Amino acid sequence: MNAVTTTQAGGFAVEGMQGAMHLAKAMSSAKMVPTHLQGSPGDCLMVIEQAMRWQMSPFAVAQATAVVRGKMCFEGKLVAAAIQTSGVLDGRLNYEFEGEGLGRKVVCTGLIRGEKKPRTVEVLLKDAKTDNQWWTKTPDQMLSYHSARVWARRHTPEVMLGVYAPEEFDTPSGPVVDVTPDAHPEQRHQIREERQVNHIEWFKSRLANCSDTGCVLVLESNWAKTQKKAAEAGKPISEETLEAVKDLIADRYGELVQQEQQQAEDNAAVDLEEMPA
Repeated sequence: MNAVTTTQAGGFAVEGMQGAMHLAKAMSSAKMVPTHLQGSPGDCLMVIEQAMRWQMSPFAVAQATAVVRGKMCFEGKLVAAAIQTSGVLDGRLNYEFEGEGLGRKVVCTGLIRGEKKPRTVEVLLKDAKTDNQWWTKTPDQMLSYHSARVWARRHTPEVMLGVYAPEEFDTPSGPVVDVTPDAHPEQRHQIREERQVNHIEWFKSRLANCSDTGCVLVLESNWAKTQKKAAEAGKPISEETLEAVKDLIADRYGELVQQEQQQAEDNAAVDLEEMPA
């Protein structure tokens, strides 16, 4: 059965699933689409489906995609635009900046349509910054993209379902630890301790920014790969660090499961009279 109806997506009228598949085949043969989509109708179909949800041009969305660690990612500016055009906002997101250096922060505020009180999130540069060069070149712009994504994940997760930005997979910035082999065991022990703190603090920051269980599961999956690489390189992560991170992930996952269950119960409890006609 054709489960997809005729949909207008940024100027494209997609006629059901067959229409979407024909468009995906055409997109995959285009030379001007990103190389990771060329010759892959299946991946193009993923982009088309996302563009339909956002009511955007599939080709415009395709130009702002990337593949990071096997996942389709969308550029920060595209995610911010999708939030603005999703229809969930009354007005636009507002950004207020304070502080300097790593203490720089942004307060992102948005008013959900139908509500009277704006909702806000606060993001610190020191918590969000990665090794991506754009965090050094245009920190305020990157903070804007990052805070918009955090705001949406927390307050309108339906807009961000299954959507990730490349910088979510970047290496966190922080103090550089010298891991050059040394003959003194006490120095090697000190290095290991510093690295443990970095892992734990990084997870505390990233997990705090997760607003759905899917985000936590992605972090857990990537953490497993990091452990494997460290072991293969002969530098296994300490058991203390592994246990600490495991507890952090489990605690945050449990919190979000409860929140999602509560949200589902609240939605199910809505009276029919309150439902829009």
